[in-house]
Amino acid sequence: MSERLRRRFDLLARAGRPGLTPFAVAGDPDAATADLVFDALRRRGGDLIEIGIPGREPDMDGPVIRRAHARAAAAGAGSLDALTQAARLRGRDPDVPLILMGYAAEFRSAGPAPYLDALANAGADGLLIVDAGPPERIAWSQLARERGVAFIQIVASDDDARSPPGPAWARSGFVYCVASDGPTGGMPPAVAALAARAGTVRRTTGLPVVAGFGVRTPAMATAVGGFADAVAVGTVVVDALETALAASRTGRAAADAVGDVVAGLAEGLAGARLTIR
Repeated sequence: MSERLRRRFDLLARAGRPGLTPFAVAGDPDAATADLVFDALRRRGGDLIEIGIPGREPDMDGPVIRRAHARAAAAGAGSLDALTQAARLRGRDPDVPLILMGYAAEFRSAGPAPYLDALANAGADGLLIVDAGPPERIAWSQLARERGVAFIQIVASDDDARSPPGPAWARSGFVYCVASDGPTGGMPPAVAALAARAGTVRRTTGLPVVAGFGVRTPAMATAVGGFADAVAVGTVVVDALETALAASRTGRAAADAVGDVVAGLAEGLAGARLTIR
C-alpha cells in the first residue's frame, strides 16, 4: 500500500468514520473545467479521489458516465490526460490519495510498464482496471508493486470474496467491492448482502474495503459506510456536472455544482460509523 493510502485509511480509522471516494472522468468536458471539478472533489469532502481514464468503449458504465467519456474524447482527452490530471491535482494537494480507474484496452494500448512509470511520476497512488481478467491482473500487479503503486483488485461476487483470485501479494491498497450488479448508476445496492461480502473481503485480505456502483444519495452512502472503509460515488457526481453543463453553467459554476453534491454526500457520511466488520 502506498504511504498516502495507508495514512488516509489510518486517519479514517482513528476518526471512526468511512471515507468518501468521488469519481469523475479526466478531461470532461475540457481540461480547464476538469481541473476545477477535480479540485472541487478534494476540497468539498473527497477523502480519496478516483480519476477516470477516458475510454473508447466504457462498457461497464451506465449512460451517465459513458456520456462523460464521450465528452472527454470529443475534447481530445485520452489515457495520458488522466496522468496529467493526476499530476496537476497532486500539485494542489500533497496528501489526498489519487486512484486512476479505467479499462484494460486503454491500459494495454498505452503499455502497462510505461504507463505505470508515468503514473508513479505523476504522484498517483493506485490503479484500478475494471475489466481485466485474473492473469493480466496478476501480471500488472507485479509491475505496479515494483513501482510502489497499488494495483486495486475488484470483488464482484461472494465466491471471489471468499477466495480472491491470484496470490496475496497481488492485492494492495484496498479492495474495491462492487455494491450492485450491472453497470454504474444502476440498481441501488442490497445493503445486507453487500455488508456480508465486505466483511468476508476484509477478513480474507486484511485490506480496507471501498464499496461502489449504485450509491447515489447521502442515505445510501451512510448505509454503505456502516461496513465499508470508504464509499465510492461516480454517477451522481458526473450527473451533477452534466446537469450543470446542460443549464449553461460552465467553468467554476459547473465545478461548484459538483462540489455541492459531494459536500452533501460527505455531510451524510460524517455521522456514519463503521460498525460492521
